[in-house]
Amino acid sequence: MYFSLSYGFCLAILMIEDRDLSFDAFRGFAVIAVVAIHAVFNVFSQEHFPVKSWNFLFLFVYFQLLEFAVPAFLFISGYWLSKKPVNSLEDYTVFLTKRFSRVFIPYLFWSCLLLGYDAVNKSAIGIHETVYKLLTGGASMGYFFIIMIAQLYMLTPLLQYINRKRYGLILIVIINVLSLLALYLSRLFHVIGHLPASLFFYSWIIFFQMGLWVGMQDDRLNNKAISFRGMRPLILPALAICFLISVLEGMVLLTKYDNLNFAISPTKYSSVLFSVCVILGFLYVREYLVHSPKFLVTLGNYSFGIYLIHMIILEPVAGLLQRSDIVYSLQPLYQLLLVFVTMSICVLVISISRRLLPKFFYSKILGFCF
Repeated sequence: MYFSLSYGFCLAILMIEDRDLSFDAFRGFAVIAVVAIHAVFNVFSQEHFPVKSWNFLFLFVYFQLLEFAVPAFLFISGYWLSKKPVNSLEDYTVFLTKRFSRVFIPYLFWSCLLLGYDAVNKSAIGIHETVYKLLTGGASMGYFFIIMIAQLYMLTPLLQYINRKRYGLILIVIINVLSLLALYLSRLFHVIGHLPASLFFYSWIIFFQMGLWVGMQDDRLNNKAISFRGMRPLILPALAICFLISVLEGMVLLTKYDNLNFAISPTKYSSVLFSVCVILGFLYVREYLVHSPKFLVTLGNYSFGIYLIHMIILEPVAGLLQRSDIVYSLQPLYQLLLVFVTMSICVLVISISRRLLPKFFYSKILGFCF
């Protein structure tokens, strides 16, 4: 279904090989949220806790807290792409070639591996279904993000142009609000038939555009980060209020429309506002994140590889943990263990691969690159 992370800026910037450690740390937070989201989905897809049970309420509220993941990654992508202006057709061709080769080669490798496994060990799938899943990111939960970001890559020159206009960001906000309305009609009243999430890239465009805008403002100030200190009294209350509204809206969607998927979706209005607040919070604390614990920076560096392989690891780990009725009945403990073990194995696999395999293979093919 949904997920993925984002970035901003504030004062001190530490660059290593053109990287900002605060962004790596934020990316680390986001990829943890991605794995946590799928850990919750793993339970929701096979377990039906009573709505009023404490396990269900925990998972439901916990999920609302994680919904910043995809918006955060989109924001980060937009921020760094703002540093790569596209001023000609040649620039555009080179830009797309580099972007697409970096994400699509690993995507195709892991997608074909997963689809091949399904065909051999689960149930045979036809060529048309295989092609459809490849084109829509349906090989694994979360792969829709690759198709979605590719569409935003293609629109980057246009979005950069819009950002240079006085009311460009406002225009994108209006487009995003209307596109979210279309999703509401589709999911609640079945006005539109079921379509893959990767086609609704415009429902997330505000976060990518925010990244582009922030990056462009950064450049205009000669890399002197904008100070968000004036927002300090507002950030925590805004986060708390938007989070509470997200939970309440989710409960209404669940109880009135019996639509769990939409109730926990990051594309409902309240979740979008919450994600915006998370990004603004990052912009405020960015100067402190350059001193983040090393493990967060490492997770940020490994985030693309973790994103690609974590479902392969999460599902068998979940199967093992579910054998313990005590652990599974305590969902906070189960979720903590599932995410921790999955993340640890992912980091171990990526670290070993980077030490034993040729750089071209682990970087270009597997996607285990920084």
